[in-house]
Amino acid sequence: MRNANGVKHVLRRVLGASLAVTLLLTGCSAGGKINSEKIGTRETVSAAFTAQQYHFADQKNLVYVGKSGLISLYFDSETYAVAVQESNTGKTWYALPTASEGADTADPAAVTLRVSGGDKLYVLNSQDNSVAFETASFKPTENGIQVTYDMALDKETADCAFNDVPDGSLYASVTVSYTLADGALRAKINCGDILLSKGFTLESLTMLDFFGAVEKAGAEDYIFVPDGCGAVENIGEGLTGGYEHRTFVTYGEDLSLAITESEEQRVPARVPAYGIKSGDSAFLALIESGDAISEIHEFVSKGTGSYSRVGPTFRVTDAVCSGTAGKQTLRTGNTYTGDITVCYRFLADKNASYSGMAAACREMLIRNGVLSTKTLKQTEYLPFLLTVQNAAAKNNPNRTEVLTDYSQTLELLKLMKAKSMNNIYLRCNGILDGANNQGLLSESEPLKKLGSQKDFEALAQYVKTQQFTMYLNTDIVSFQSKSASPTRNAAKGLDGKSVRFTAENPFFGFAGRETQTRYLTRLSDLDGYVNDFIVNMQNWDFGGYCIDDAGQYLYSDYAGDTFSRTGAVNLLSVQAAALSAGHMLMVDTGNMYMLKNADAVADLPSETAYPQEKNYFAVPFLQMVLHGIVEYAHAPANTSENTETAVLRALEYGALPSYSWSFTKTDIAELDERFYYDNQITKAAEQYAVANELLSDLRGARMTAHEKVQDGVYKAEYNNSILLYCNYNDTPVTVNSVTIEPMHCLRVN
Repeated sequence: MRNANGVKHVLRRVLGASLAVTLLLTGCSAGGKINSEKIGTRETVSAAFTAQQYHFADQKNLVYVGKSGLISLYFDSETYAVAVQESNTGKTWYALPTASEGADTADPAAVTLRVSGGDKLYVLNSQDNSVAFETASFKPTENGIQVTYDMALDKETADCAFNDVPDGSLYASVTVSYTLADGALRAKINCGDILLSKGFTLESLTMLDFFGAVEKAGAEDYIFVPDGCGAVENIGEGLTGGYEHRTFVTYGEDLSLAITESEEQRVPARVPAYGIKSGDSAFLALIESGDAISEIHEFVSKGTGSYSRVGPTFRVTDAVCSGTAGKQTLRTGNTYTGDITVCYRFLADKNASYSGMAAACREMLIRNGVLSTKTLKQTEYLPFLLTVQNAAAKNNPNRTEVLTDYSQTLELLKLMKAKSMNNIYLRCNGILDGANNQGLLSESEPLKKLGSQKDFEALAQYVKTQQFTMYLNTDIVSFQSKSASPTRNAAKGLDGKSVRFTAENPFFGFAGRETQTRYLTRLSDLDGYVNDFIVNMQNWDFGGYCIDDAGQYLYSDYAGDTFSRTGAVNLLSVQAAALSAGHMLMVDTGNMYMLKNADAVADLPSETAYPQEKNYFAVPFLQMVLHGIVEYAHAPANTSENTETAVLRALEYGALPSYSWSFTKTDIAELDERFYYDNQITKAAEQYAVANELLSDLRGARMTAHEKVQDGVYKAEYNNSILLYCNYNDTPVTVNSVTIEPMHCLRVN
């Protein structure tokens, strides 16, 4: 203990300097201000539609700008938008649609701004508020073109110099830079250069949401969106039912904004990417900067004369309008002043597919330093991800019920080894104070109820001898209130309240309430907390850490030193690197900003959040991006609605086998059926043997293609010419003279 305290003292002495550097890296804004204004009832004021000629592209107006690889950039001299032409296919992708057969739900524009001023929300767009007023301008740049839109509610104001804008008048000027490089198009807006008249706030910005918009789609055309593991929506004619509009919030909602409930369903996106397939061509768009403040919106025409399209909106200023009519309050906070950049990669022929999109996304993420360049090392046996439930919190989370102590964990591993499960990733959940409702990170140490240090050392030695890996599951950005004071330790939201969320308690009925309330940690304290935690754990021989919360929750913080959401991304990346020093690192869920230092991802989505339908279904996009770079597993098979289907999907998607067990019974039938190891270990061992035979030598390979070959039958292809066919039907199926048994996976070549 004396030695540990000494190390803590040294760490804290240097912390002032290290934390100062970290804050500079993360975009911390000391003393960030929250503005609160009572506005009565907010009215939305939309731009007045001018003429179709400013909203719809015409090929005869295109002017050549430049070329890179197989694509050429053109500028539309009438709409001041751009277009990209593929030289190998002749396909032209327009930033604005080329025709209109009726009123669209939103008039096409290159850029749309939402600006608040008093009790009004003004919606300005580049076409009606600038191009139609003849106040747009352009200039050629190296390998591209730069377009500036000077916008206002009337031509006279739009034509003013910024310093001459009359008081109280709304004026905004936005510049979009288009650059060709390495066969890709990048569209960029520097938010720090946006001009806005005094007294107004730029809340959000939409850029190129009509790029590639489709009015009449072919039978095989679709939109790719980042729902769950990835989803495809067919957009051919005659579609009915389903959603016309879907929203995907990059890295999930910012809980600090206390967004009011709405009828619109919004789901998290783990990767900021989207795309469209049209004929023999496709594009993949990756948001390279500004991703943490982005949302991706998809609109699908259901025979209404509208356009099927997908594109991004960026929350430039944290803003929330709440309250009832007549008594509304507008709160605003951090304003983003960095770049917004979207990179478009264009794909043709066999690459014009969601598989080709995944390959392009993977390449860009590696090039941008988001993903590692490493390749997984080949081992004789495929890893099996076992999450052991060690302890569960009672109603008072400082009291716990033991589910699997150290000795029982060791016995469980020996039982698995006896069944030829020869490579185990052991994820220990509930070991730290608070069990499965963990307390504050800096105070977290292993529960004494799980056994002595000698018991733990025996477990650790066995893990090391068998060349397994033991991960300690830990929450680094959230805590339960009994462990610390939310007032002092929790992040603050835009409403000034402590930021919290509610999580389901999987052991409800045995220990604890149905849900567990957890608070998000002040980001200014996180660096010190991680350092304290590393010191606390120095005498515990875990080979790795599994970060349970920071891979799914990303938030801004208005407590003390204000952190933007973009700043939080940088801070979490620094902490992930600190935890991975000398340790393996696993991340739960897999928000892309956490994966640079990760060796494995647990609970990677394998389905969609929006309901799947005939024309809207999951595809293994994330899995194709990650395979061969980072190990991944889906949610434990025994926690899924259908274990057999979950196991087969793991094979199809190249995921590790995954189960979550406890060693002791709870005497609650539903829980024991789901978690008690003895009910499942024999079947799991059989499934592992199959997975090991099919996937063990593919760990370092790339999954290069995936497709549905017929109803209920899917094919995954790897870059070493290995094919895997998965049959979800209850009868045998023959494909290319090969018969696949029901609920079975067959490897070919």
